Amino acid sequence: MVFPSHLQSNRLRRANLRRFIRGFSLLEIVLVLFVLGLLAAALVPSVRDVIENGRIDAEKRSLDDLANTVTASFDNTDLTNLNLSALPGTIGPGDTATEFSASSTAPYATTNNSSWFAKVARLKGLSPVIGSPPTPAVQPALAPIAFNGLANPRLLFAGPNETGQQRFLLISLMAPGGQLVLPAYDGSVAWFNAIWNGDWDSRTAAVPGYWTGLLTPAQLAAWSQGSGGLTQTWRLCVRRIVLPKFIVTVNNNNPTNNAYVSFNNTPNAFTAPANSGAQSTPEILGGRLITVNQGTAWPGTEALRFHLHENPTVTIQ
Repeated sequence: MVFPSHLQSNRLRRANLRRFIRGFSLLEIVLVLFVLGLLAAALVPSVRDVIENGRIDAEKRSLDDLANTVTASFDNTDLTNLNLSALPGTIGPGDTATEFSASSTAPYATTNNSSWFAKVARLKGLSPVIGSPPTPAVQPALAPIAFNGLANPRLLFAGPNETGQQRFLLISLMAPGGQLVLPAYDGSVAWFNAIWNGDWDSRTAAVPGYWTGLLTPAQLAAWSQGSGGLTQTWRLCVRRIVLPKFIVTVNNNNPTNNAYVSFNNTPNAFTAPANSGAQSTPEILGGRLITVNQGTAWPGTEALRFHLHENPTVTIQ
């Protein structure tokens, strides 16, 4: 026989147990949410870093591809439309020099036939629309060459004229919304070398000292911001391209024939007179097509044709 008092006691214990279970479950939920909040707060910077690292790694791969295309163009004989090393003083009278970046900040307003990104586009099998801006809305196939994923212009600068080499800088600023500013491009050797000699891979490197007089204190502070000695210099992706220069030596031992050397799309750019022995051309950019003719008068007959990748000696007997 079950007594009513005992039943009442069991009912109270079950009710208390249900209330305890409900209270404990609610406490568990609160604790879990609290822990998840802490984890989320800790993970947000890590997730952001992973995204930013992935974006910059992708941009570096894009710059590698562009740099390879630029380098491959140096052997092309079409200096106006395809060869990016078409610099003033290194092209024929019918050629147009490559148009490199003229500003370190302003986006490209139009596409010219000799714009560096138009040449790269042609080398990649694209057909840029001359006279139109290389923007996603107008030229969606050209825009990924001229601009990076943050809509900042990619920049290609030709370095100073110097002995033995021609340098190029391909750079891309991976910072959104004007958070970081490059010094205004002034075409000087100092401006070019400040980036060429900078450390843009380290996350603790300082900006070049040359920038101190070109940026405002606030702009410099933006490049230097970060905790634990970290800076923002790693957001500038830089690819350095070096094109060697060479000299052709013509050893003309022929008693009657002159040697006529053509290069830079310029016929008879250099003449080694008959029986003159060793004569050397001025420096010539690597990759250029060299033709050597011989005869008593130009054009004579072609004796040799090659692309320049070393300092050759040509002998005319």
